[in-house]
Amino acid sequence: MGWKIIGHTTAEVRCERTLTFGPRTVIIRGRVSVPLPDEMTAAAGDVAVAEIVDPSVEQFRLAMERAAVKILAEPDDVVHQHVFERSSFFTALEDARRGLVASYQLLENQRVDRRVDAALGLRFYLEGFTTELRTFEYFVGPTNSGKTHAAIEILRAAESGIYLAPLRLLALEVYERLNELGAPASLVTGEERVINPTARFVSSTVEMVELRRELDVAVIDEAQMLEDPQRGWAWTLAIAGVRAKRVVLCGSVEGLAAARRLADRLGVPMTVRSFERKNPLRVVGAIALPQLRRGDAVVGFSRKAVVELQGAVAKLGFTSAAIYGSLSPAVRRREAERFRDGSADVLVATDAIGLGLNLPIRRLIFSAIEKFDGVADRLLTPYEIRQIAGRAGRFGIHEDGEVSALNARHIPLLRRSLEGHAPAAPHGPIWISPTDDHLERLAAIIGTTRISRLLQFFQTRVLRDGEEDLRIADLSDSIEVSVALELADGFLSLPFKTRCTYSRAPVTTRGNSLVVLADWGAQHAAHGTVSGRELMNGGGARDRLLLYEDRSRLAMLYLWLSQRFPDVYANRAEVALIRESLDDDIHTALLERGTGPTKRRHVPNPVRRAPRPRDFGPRRRHR
Repeated sequence: MGWKIIGHTTAEVRCERTLTFGPRTVIIRGRVSVPLPDEMTAAAGDVAVAEIVDPSVEQFRLAMERAAVKILAEPDDVVHQHVFERSSFFTALEDARRGLVASYQLLENQRVDRRVDAALGLRFYLEGFTTELRTFEYFVGPTNSGKTHAAIEILRAAESGIYLAPLRLLALEVYERLNELGAPASLVTGEERVINPTARFVSSTVEMVELRRELDVAVIDEAQMLEDPQRGWAWTLAIAGVRAKRVVLCGSVEGLAAARRLADRLGVPMTVRSFERKNPLRVVGAIALPQLRRGDAVVGFSRKAVVELQGAVAKLGFTSAAIYGSLSPAVRRREAERFRDGSADVLVATDAIGLGLNLPIRRLIFSAIEKFDGVADRLLTPYEIRQIAGRAGRFGIHEDGEVSALNARHIPLLRRSLEGHAPAAPHGPIWISPTDDHLERLAAIIGTTRISRLLQFFQTRVLRDGEEDLRIADLSDSIEVSVALELADGFLSLPFKTRCTYSRAPVTTRGNSLVVLADWGAQHAAHGTVSGRELMNGGGARDRLLLYEDRSRLAMLYLWLSQRFPDVYANRAEVALIRESLDDDIHTALLERGTGPTKRRHVPNPVRRAPRPRDFGPRRRHR
């Protein structure tokens, strides 16, 4: 024991204590300040230190025993010696407290991870689906190459089948096309079901895939979406789980490597059929707005950009149609039809036109080459440029397609992207997402039924190491939705699977929509019914179009929930009428914005405005 005089009346004594906690040994070393004794002997040091240190050490021992019981589900079984040495004994004691707690937490996490791995079987996620004999075909080609048309012809010739689309609008187009061709089909999307009892076919959005029905043919469009961290899990689920003898994937060359990797993992043979673009696509020199012609499309990368471009186009005397992501599918369809039939001279759109919309565009003009990806502005990738640019030059209408930009400095990037293909790296992950069953099993393992906590566990702890192929999809939006709902009064009293369904609700996490959804969850818990009265609140937004869009999204959310909880969201028919009326308002507002001042005219409302449902209660502003 070493003495160190630090003042006329004070000295420091080196001190050490050793404690045992089951199989663990903890050694704590450091100096302690004590009154200066008459004689600086070892015995005097022991007495002085014991009076100061031992009560704190005893508190530490009791606290660590309680921590072990609280943190560890089973007794500690790790034989280890922990040494904490600092200049101050009490600093070493505090470090020992933190270190031992961290060791217990690490041990418990490792035990939980082993139980999760054994019980959930996510490393065998793909093998858990159908084992029936199937064949895969990948129809690979650029836009306007006829690959989807060829796949639909195969589907139509089969006895039964399903078409899976990335967008509700595409599912609707194929549904109508099949019925027009004498192939009875049903339509299934998140917001609606149009069921024909005699139908041999189903046209559906990919997230609504039916995994129980045996089919002859399944067509899965835009298969390159396998690489998407947000939605790729839906393509993985559809490809792995659909019970069709013949599965036809339609996609770009960028998705071929991912599809091959998935097919190999499933042990299913896959053939590749290549398609070439039916008419040429070329980059031309920059085109200024005053040089626009009928049949042109100008692409921006935000709603604000589209609105500003519409204003600029209107000042030039052109009428325009607008397509962007926050519009409802019905309005997007109306706007696309206005451009198709020539009612609108020019199309102004975001990259929402990139996924499969068939439009008679002669020249496609980029107003920008950057987009906000949720984190920061970034340059478009070559794949994104090809996907958007490929909408130019519709076969049978235009002999070729031209691609350009408003800014001459952007032309070289467009040319490089279209002329040089750089497929995605072949070693990207296969994206998967937990099912309700996975969440329920995890809840039993870690002892919580809060969906937000379970999703966070999946996102951060499951498949972190040792599984190179599989990755959990981005669950951040679902986690944010779950947190908001769990803070709502009474929501946690709802059944587990009901809360799982709410976590997947298609709601934007910006603006008022999430607040309304949480209120609906509280109403569901308290009363067992949700009227949707918020849809009747007109509000006082300065931007009339933005107000209509917000209310239309709420109406679609109500309809989505009514598909899953028809007895709770029972005002489906009334809300459907309200959405039609809102879509009509949006369409009229877009007509006004897309018409030049000298051409502006009154456009009658073709759909009778929905009456206000009597049971929606009084108007009130949602807080």
